[in-house]
Amino acid sequence: MNRLNLPWLMVCMFSFGSQEGGLEEWSTVDDRVMGGVSLSRVVAADSCMRWEGMMSLESNGGFVSVRSPWERGQLRQAKKVTMRVRGSQGTFALRLATSGVYYEPIHQVGFDVDEVEWKTLTWSLDEFETTVMGRSTGSKFDAGDAGDVGRIGLMKNDGQPGAFWLEVDFIRFE
Repeated sequence: MNRLNLPWLMVCMFSFGSQEGGLEEWSTVDDRVMGGVSLSRVVAADSCMRWEGMMSLESNGGFVSVRSPWERGQLRQAKKVTMRVRGSQGTFALRLATSGVYYEPIHQVGFDVDEVEWKTLTWSLDEFETTVMGRSTGSKFDAGDAGDVGRIGLMKNDGQPGAFWLEVDFIRFE
């Protein structure tokens, strides 16, 4: 992964690829932490990040996730995010964490992908829904608090068990 900080152009960009040192700081957290049996991994492939695995609803499971390393303050000036993705059928979520504690609020936006065509998706940070432990609080993220974001991540918890994959070309915050 190349992380570019070009303040005159954008706030932060995660550009993925097979270059050396790309993804070792990104980590997966799956429902196994709570007794589930889902499993995922993240690899560099053909100039993108590929996140793949098997999501299971067995043993009260039902989620897989991958997340960036913790670094607060990178998104201080961000107002929107754009990402380019493709993947298996199902709903995924792009997530913004302002706390490293799992039971604290997370801010997320859901998206669907296409297995063949790349999709470029853009959201205002004000569109991110605030959730706690997967349940909506009914409020939205305040983009003025973007400097509090310490980690970004992706999650799949759409209740659709089975194999999945998601490829991410880039995630750009402006």
